[in-house]
Formats: sequence, C-alpha cells, structure tokens
Amino acid sequence: MKSPLGLLLSLLLAAPSGATVRAVRPVPSLAGSPFAAAARVTPSVSFAGPSLLAGTPSLKLVSPADSARLIVAGSPSVAAAAPAILAAPADAPRGPDAPAGPSADAPSARGQLAALDAAPDAEALWTGAADAKRAKAQLTAAHWQTFKFFMGSRVGLLRSMIKEQEAASKGRDRAVKDLEGMWVAWRTRGYSGRVQTAGFEVADRATVRREAMKVWDKYYPKDPEAKAAFLRYMARVESFVPAARPSNYRKLAFGAFFLTPVVPVADLAARIDAMLSESHLAAIAKHRAERQDAVVASFRAAVLASIREVNAGLPAGKKIVAVSMLGSYAIGQSTPDSDVDYQLITQDGGADGLEPFKAALDRHWTENRLEKIEAFQFALPPSPEVVRASFNEGYRIISPDPAAVAALSTDTFTPPAPTAWSRLRGRLFAAGYKAWILLNFRLADLREKFS
Repeated sequence: MKSPLGLLLSLLLAAPSGATVRAVRPVPSLAGSPFAAAARVTPSVSFAGPSLLAGTPSLKLVSPADSARLIVAGSPSVAAAAPAILAAPADAPRGPDAPAGPSADAPSARGQLAALDAAPDAEALWTGAADAKRAKAQLTAAHWQTFKFFMGSRVGLLRSMIKEQEAASKGRDRAVKDLEGMWVAWRTRGYSGRVQTAGFEVADRATVRREAMKVWDKYYPKDPEAKAAFLRYMARVESFVPAARPSNYRKLAFGAFFLTPVVPVADLAARIDAMLSESHLAAIAKHRAERQDAVVASFRAAVLASIREVNAGLPAGKKIVAVSMLGSYAIGQSTPDSDVDYQLITQDGGADGLEPFKAALDRHWTENRLEKIEAFQFALPPSPEVVRASFNEGYRIISPDPAAVAALSTDTFTPPAPTAWSRLRGRLFAAGYKAWILLNFRLADLREKFS
C-alpha cells in the first residue's frame, strides 16, 4: 500500500491526457444575473496557477475573483492578514486597471496595427507542428516545473500566511477557530488530481460544490443565518460562471473561505452577502462594454511589435512563433480587476526570447495598458495539441504569421468531462497533498523550535 505522498506523486506525474474539445456552452448573460464579481479585497495571501517568473521565488497569488491578483515577494504582510471586502461603487477608480494614456509620441493601437499589417514578415514563423513525441516531452517537463512550484515554495508561503493570520487575530472573535485546518482544506480540495501547465486541474462543478459545503460545515460556526448567506453566495456563483471555466468556478466558490475566516461571527452573514453585489455586476457589464475590446486590441498591437523586434535578434529555430494570451480577457470574460497572463510559443519550445520579449512589451504597450500582466517562465513548442491541452478553458493566439494563428487557434473549449476515476483521483490527491503540507508544516515547526 502506497503512502499518501506516494499516491500523490504517481497520480500527478502520470502523462497528461489531451483536452476534450467540444462546443462551449453559452455564457450566461450579465443582464439580470444575480451574480456580481467578487468584491475587492486586500488579501494577505491566496494562490493561483504558477506564474513561475524567471529568477524569482515569488509566488503568483490570486483573490477569489477571477483575476484580482498581485505578486508577493517573501512573507505576506501582517497588516493584511485579515482580508476585507472593499465594496467600491461601480464608478470608483479601478487602480491598475484604469486606462493608461499613451505618451505624446506613442502611436495608437490602431496605428500600430496598421503599420504592422503594412510590413509583413520577411520569413514565415510557422514551419509546421513540432514533433509530437518531443512536444509531449516538453509539456511533461513544464508540468514537472508546475508540480515543484505547488509542492515547494507555495507550501511555505501558506504556512507563513496562517501563522501571521493566527497572530493578528489572537484573542479576537473570529468565524474560523482552526485556521490551519481550514486553509489546508481550502488549498487541497476541489481538484481532479492531475497537473496542467497552469496548475492542478479543477474538478467538476458538482464536486467543487460538495467540497465547499464540507469545508463550511467542518470549519465554520453552526449559525443558520450565516449558512443561508453562504448558500445564497453559492447560488450567485453558480448562475454567473460559464460552464467551461471550472477554475474560475472554484476560485469563486471557495472565495468565501478566503475572505471570512477572521470575521467576527456576528458579522459573518452580512459580510458574505456583501461580497457579491448588484453594483459589482453593473461594473462588470460597463467594463466589458467599454474596456474589454480596447485592452485586447492594444495588447495585440504591442505583442505583434514585440515579436518582430525580438525575432530580429534571435537565430533561426529559436524565434517566437506566437504569444498565447490567457485568462478572462482572452475569452471576453474580463472584470475591472482582471489581469493578462501570457505564454510564448517558440520554434524550439525554449524560453531564450522571454526576457527580451518582456522588455519589448513593456515599451510597446502604451495604450489601455494594464499593470497586472504576467508571463510564464517556460515556453511551449509549436504544437496545436500541446497548446490546446495546456489551456482548455480558453486562450487567444497572437502572431504576425497568419499560418501560426490558424494552426494553433481553436474556437471551442471545454475541460474533460468528469469520470468516476477523476473524482477518485481528486480525493486521493487531496489526501496526499494535505499529508505533504502538514508534514512540511510540522518539520518547519521543529526547525523553529530547535534553531
């Protein structure tokens, strides 16, 4: 009989299966929806799929909203240990997401695109799909990097956050008494137990709902009013998140646990009801009408200019073929707090051009710019199968070579359907990951005690 950690390793490092590509279900209309985007927070710590930023041990963190993200280098602030809901009105300033005006001599996105279209590449970037065996090996290597990220520094940061939150709320009334147990459950439950490029694959909605209720029932007070508020919250999440976005569904379903563990019990129901309001729904609708397309167009123009600039200095065989734009902007589901994530697709699957590209993008993206933008540390090979398997919740291919766009793009996305095996694998994963986290916590306690 394998130990929980042994089971976890064998499950997670198994060769990943390809994504099932089927027609995506219609996204529920915002009009009349009872959902509103998760309220703004000043989180102590939360987590998302790995940014794996080059040369830094920092972790990419995410709030319950789809993309209220930030980078934290080192330990989280004690002052921010108790997340708070900042119920900003729909017309409140949006911080990093506010439009950034171009400099006096910076061309507009439309002008950039026109100039790029008038100057086609001297060489084709798309020279055919990468060898399938080699591409799969590169993807497996990328997944191993993701696995190490989740099993390593992320565990240490989670412990630091728990310790600081315990210290900040010591002696005060709080909704969750067992903070360690709740946060470990928050971190480990609701997955299918398989590694993907951006993190662990999220379980189906029914499993996520069931796991969320288990966390509530085990760690939160037996208060009927608070539980009723939590059920209303789950109903709002259910009505809003598109069926093809399980990772976003889990972030929001588990969002109440992120925001409320140190809230006084008497305030718990009101806090949960305030998390998702009609004013936030109105803000999302306004943002998508006014900002969604403008941000994507300006990002695309900057990416095209940056690819051409960087490729001029890269040898044949290592050039950037395309950029895969990820996240809610890529599929038209952005919110006022959304950021942009992207990954390079290169001729050899290597990341030689990443740092020059990041620098070039920083110079070229001058209009409708977002400050929250992150790049994966590793690149992907030019393989349609690998790209689609890596981001089966949606992406947008940007390339100066139309052949690359045609080869790597797809219009439909959906995660693999749940099976009895994927649900069992998810339970085994949760048990193994929990055992691994707690083992690391106790070893860290011993090191502190005897240091």
